[in-house]
Amino acid sequence: MRAWGLRSLQVMLIFVPVGLATAFVGMQVSSQPGFCGTCHIMKPYYESWKTSTHNDVPCVECHIPPGITAELQKKYEALAMVVKYFTGTYGTNPWAEIPDEACLRPGCHDQRLLMGREVFQNVLFDHRPHLLEMRREKKLRCTSCHSQIVQGQHIAVTESTCFLCHFKETKLNEGTARCTMCHEVPEKLITTAGLSFDHADVKRLGMECTLCHNNVVKGDGDVPQERCFTCHNDPTRLARLSDVELLHRTHVTDHKVDCLNCHLEIQHKVPKELEVIATSCETCHVGGGHSPQRDLYVGIGGKGVKPQPAAMYLAGVRCESCHIVAKDGRSLASDVSCMSCHGAKFSRIYEDWQTTLAERLQKTKELLAHVKSIIAAFEGAVPQSAQQSLQRAQENILFVEQARPVHNPGYASAILRQAYEDLQQALTELSIEKALPAPWAEAPYQTKCTACHLGAAALSKETSSGPFRHESHVARRGLECTQCHQEANYREPQHGAPKLQCTDCHPSAERMAQLESTECFQCHQAQIPARSKLVNFPHDHHISLGISCAFCHQGVTQQSHLDFLRSGQGVPQLGHKFCALCHQGDVPPQGGDCLKCHTDF
Repeated sequence: MRAWGLRSLQVMLIFVPVGLATAFVGMQVSSQPGFCGTCHIMKPYYESWKTSTHNDVPCVECHIPPGITAELQKKYEALAMVVKYFTGTYGTNPWAEIPDEACLRPGCHDQRLLMGREVFQNVLFDHRPHLLEMRREKKLRCTSCHSQIVQGQHIAVTESTCFLCHFKETKLNEGTARCTMCHEVPEKLITTAGLSFDHADVKRLGMECTLCHNNVVKGDGDVPQERCFTCHNDPTRLARLSDVELLHRTHVTDHKVDCLNCHLEIQHKVPKELEVIATSCETCHVGGGHSPQRDLYVGIGGKGVKPQPAAMYLAGVRCESCHIVAKDGRSLASDVSCMSCHGAKFSRIYEDWQTTLAERLQKTKELLAHVKSIIAAFEGAVPQSAQQSLQRAQENILFVEQARPVHNPGYASAILRQAYEDLQQALTELSIEKALPAPWAEAPYQTKCTACHLGAAALSKETSSGPFRHESHVARRGLECTQCHQEANYREPQHGAPKLQCTDCHPSAERMAQLESTECFQCHQAQIPARSKLVNFPHDHHISLGISCAFCHQGVTQQSHLDFLRSGQGVPQLGHKFCALCHQGDVPPQGGDCLKCHTDF
């Protein structure tokens, strides 16, 4: 008996230390992240950990909460997983929970609750109310928002969880869906698709974010009952599906279950361009009753014209953003819509758009009626090509009229311009050499100014020096807006202010009397052609011979430049007798080669 006890003691003295040493070594080895990665079902999680911001923190630091009891329990669970792995009884969907104590332990995120609001990806966030207060009657955990839902990211912020909590069963910009709860109003000028907007006015004028930022939430976050069956088949549990409080306490507070395992996703993002016009107007106007307006806004529908979306459409502005004026049970748009975002000055812009576009449409319709009368009186068969040009012009004009051109002024003008060209082409197909008058004057170059100042090219305005006609300066001469006007944001007082006086370009009588002919080229070089419609006349050659501008343009040096232009003497009405002073042998009666001077006969 004594020998057996002695033998047992010897065995214990040998195996107990060996067992303890083995257990200690096993605990140390199993605490290394590399050990977790040896199991093939853990490799995706191990790889995402290696590239995460926590790659310097061992797995056990997060997956095992502080305390020796938790340490032993987790080691037992890990040992059980190893046994299941080698016996082939393991599951393919490993499950792990991270308690808040592991995140908030000293040396990790223990100060996180005291940091207050911070900005994460342009979103304001405060951990304190989310972890210490009930959110929508639910107690959240760290892993309620930080999870492994995003494949390839370890313990990343899961934005879909944020959207589900903030937007489910809540109207946009109210309650938990208030824009400023997460987003600061940017106090700066933001330009999108060529459209600039000063967000400082949002605060100053108390504007609603949803005037522009609408349709940014998709989905309802419902819970299809069939999703419950993916985890549960116990009838007693399934009978309590209507107990929402129990479900959230069990799945969110007590255990970490990803929200999207049960809920359908709610998306929160800037909508794609076509989603901008997915307006609720369609619910009343069955069959797409607003399709012409919608197409014009999107920048499609014009025949023979390249697509040209409205700047407001590209910036994400929806129909309801402008149709805010209630009248007779409808939501209409007016100058108030423009002023609510852009300020009082835009009342005049809106009125200018309406007037200018109405005039352009009316003049184009008059040209259509005129060409139709010519074709009706045409003797002989009308070529099919002429009929096609006329038909396309009619369709474009009708489209603009139905769509209301104010929805996209630039595109509407381009369509009407194409209709004018088609009408001219119809006459050409009939061999009728009749030039139709242009329906309106426009700048011969592209400029952002006409995005607002639509009819500026034909504008006339009284100044201290007399009337100023944009048509002669812009449409005919091709002068850039910025040559005379200051460039500045439209909200700044100096926007569009004149930086030149008329006399800066048009000298006084005293200055004109002192000018040399070569100095005239400082302004007129680009505007003086080498040939007119009838006469080939190289100005630079004549001036290089010492001939004064006043020799042909009589009186130009005896008065101010403005007075000279207004006198109608800008283009000299000279004939053969005058030219014969120098070119006697080239003009009749001595000269007979008409094509030497005359062109386009």
